[in-house]
Amino acid sequence: MQLEEFFDYKNQLVQDLLTNETIVRLLSDDCVRINNPETLVYNQVFPYEYIPDTVERGQTFICCDVDVQRSVNKTFLLPVLYVWVFTHKSKLRLPEGGVRTDKLASEIAKAINGSRYYGLGELDLYSAKRFAPITDYQGKVLTFQATDFNRFTPSGKPVPSNRKQG
Repeated sequence: MQLEEFFDYKNQLVQDLLTNETIVRLLSDDCVRINNPETLVYNQVFPYEYIPDTVERGQTFICCDVDVQRSVNKTFLLPVLYVWVFTHKSKLRLPEGGVRTDKLASEIAKAINGSRYYGLGELDLYSAKRFAPITDYQGKVLTFQATDFNRFTPSGKPVPSNRKQG
């Protein structure tokens, strides 16, 4: 793996989010269509854990990050993908009813749970928990688990001279 999957997973997730019209609409204050969803990256969608320092106006955010919880053996790793969804309390209630962060979490899970673009096999939703990063903001943190290769090829390092050959 050599950890380049961190980069790939985050890029894939950002792409999956920004190409989903429902998710993009939920990021806008009044749930209208956003013509250039890529403008949301590093403004409302972050490929790292982000907490706004000063809040000039209430907004909705999605952040993501990847950890490797453990190595199963020399062959497999267990990466964990975290997705934080949070919004200002003034934006929680959706115009049609319901809670914005609940709807966003649901749409994100629909978009990526079971995806084969993250690791080997399918990405699995592990948990969805409450998340309150700062005053007046509430949300959810979604945790997804995957399995990926630890090493793709032999390391290229020479075999120690004291190792038994053949």
